[in-house]
Amino acid sequence: MKKACWKVNDEPSFPSEKWINMHDDCATDDTAVYIDLDNEDEDETDGEICNSAWSQLPDILLGKIFSYLSIRQKYYCSLVCRGWYRAFYLPEVWAQFVLEDSTLTRGRFNYYSGWQYVLDHLRTQACLAQVGKYFKHLTLDPMLNFYNLYEFMNMISWYTEQKARDIVKSGVGTNVRSLKFTFPCNMANRDETERIRLFGTGGKLLDALKRLMSNLRKLKKIELIDLMLDPQEAQYLLDGVCETCYLTLQSIVLVNTTRVQYQILHVGIFLNLQVLVISPQNLGEDMVELLGYTKLRHLHIFQNRYTPSDFTIKPVPAKIWKNCHRNNPKLCIHLELQCNKDRQLIWQDGAPVKSILYDSPHTTQTLQLINAVELYRKTLTIYGHKNRPRYYRSKSFHERIDCTLLLLCRQCTSLKVLIINERVSTATLLLIAFTARNLRYLHVRSNAVIKRCDWSQNSEWEDELYIWLKTNSRSFEAVEKEISQILGYKWKMLTDKQFNNLNINLHDDNVL
Repeated sequence: MKKACWKVNDEPSFPSEKWINMHDDCATDDTAVYIDLDNEDEDETDGEICNSAWSQLPDILLGKIFSYLSIRQKYYCSLVCRGWYRAFYLPEVWAQFVLEDSTLTRGRFNYYSGWQYVLDHLRTQACLAQVGKYFKHLTLDPMLNFYNLYEFMNMISWYTEQKARDIVKSGVGTNVRSLKFTFPCNMANRDETERIRLFGTGGKLLDALKRLMSNLRKLKKIELIDLMLDPQEAQYLLDGVCETCYLTLQSIVLVNTTRVQYQILHVGIFLNLQVLVISPQNLGEDMVELLGYTKLRHLHIFQNRYTPSDFTIKPVPAKIWKNCHRNNPKLCIHLELQCNKDRQLIWQDGAPVKSILYDSPHTTQTLQLINAVELYRKTLTIYGHKNRPRYYRSKSFHERIDCTLLLLCRQCTSLKVLIINERVSTATLLLIAFTARNLRYLHVRSNAVIKRCDWSQNSEWEDELYIWLKTNSRSFEAVEKEISQILGYKWKMLTDKQFNNLNINLHDDNVL
């Protein structure tokens, strides 16, 4: 056995004492307690040589491993050996920084509310001074303690402002490339599962956010989610970003910036903007006209559970979309819906829509398919419903979506990606692969496929085609073999786990 004993470190340990977020049940003494080997050169254990070399991993691997850990886990790893302690301060380890309710906090007892976690300014100051210059991706998760969020944003802003004056040389904020801010707009109680009570950002918290964005001068991506502002506040939201990052910003995500319909004209100022994700209530005629004179490549019109219903939002007229497409022919429009309830897309008539994706398990597909065919038959290349459906699906052929799917494949000649999560037959899959000539990727749940040929022979079909259809629809193996020959690669149906983990790249030029 190795000889080891417990010793007390006489020198103060920076990670354990100054800024690592330790909870109340963890030790926070003035001295760090650790295990030290008396004979570090002896690596024999019970007469056998220990060949473990975890402490000798290269920095590139250690930095990658540490980047997946939380702050507390990184601290524990730094106590293992000197090599891992040194890896604790590698730039790759702190490239991604996530602020949560309990990050860099300490417990304080409130007479009315009991124990609460409040931001520890000393720990935060030590953290920013030591590793703040390594931050590249700053994520501010939904927090219920607005005071902690407000103080943290102000501290980073203060460091960056002093850096500009050459007072502090810590470099905090100088390398931040992306900022993600999500506001917990739903303030309903946990017992009120069906009720949504929306509140918006505003006041001092909004001022701190705008101050932070204006001080991060090398931003390439900004994500502002569920702010729910009033139009008067949204009018000046991105003023500071327009002044400092009008050349560097490449991606903007503005989801539910306002509660009501109000167009955000700031997005037309950024000259090198490539990707824009925005909610339909923040679109407008002037904004779409302005986007036509930019280099924007991908415009995602995104809806979630907090987006207002389509009865209160007016879509952009078709004439405006046609003018925008004429001025910017490379612009691709993507319609996306993410909601746990039955919601409908807000259709944009005349827009050059390239993809339509649903992540709504309670939204039926028949009406959605018909609308997609009528509006975007010339431009649609990606269509699909992700995740498993949570509504009744009949096995009857006349109540399924087989005919509507085949209509989509016939009318949308540019269709390249099709995602099917509802119940279909094996014969329908063969007809889809045979009809959609440009189809490259077909994603189907194996548990939703019925081994059946319930199609009657069409007058346009030859006898040979119908015999091929009936013969190969009798087994899953034959269906996979025939579709593989049509698509040109080995095609297989997906399990439910594979289907849930399905990820579609909407920016792939080979697909669009």
